Amino acid sequence: MITAAVAAWGFTMVRASAHHSRLRAEMTRIEREARREIQHWRDETARARSHAAQIARDAANWAAGCKQGREDVITVVPLLIAAQEKGTDHGPGSQPDAGEVIEHA
Repeated sequence: MITAAVAAWGFTMVRASAHHSRLRAEMTRIEREARREIQHWRDETARARSHAAQIARDAANWAAGCKQGREDVITVVPLLIAAQEKGTDHGPGSQPDAGEVIEHA
């Protein structure tokens, strides 16, 4: 009877030990997978932040270019109007050539 109890206890311990080993291996695998996935999302976050910063820089450059373009138009239009109104050697409805517009600028 004691031998049977000891044998049962021994088998139970072996089985519990094997089950414990399988659980520990599974936990190690899951932890490794989780670390890999966390690193993947950290890398994705860094790429997204870099991309967002590039887009912000591009938008700022675009806005600056548009502003410069507007300022150029605001500067040139009065000169074009003045050149057209001056009517230097031109009949009604004719346009000054580029050299005359540049001379007035």
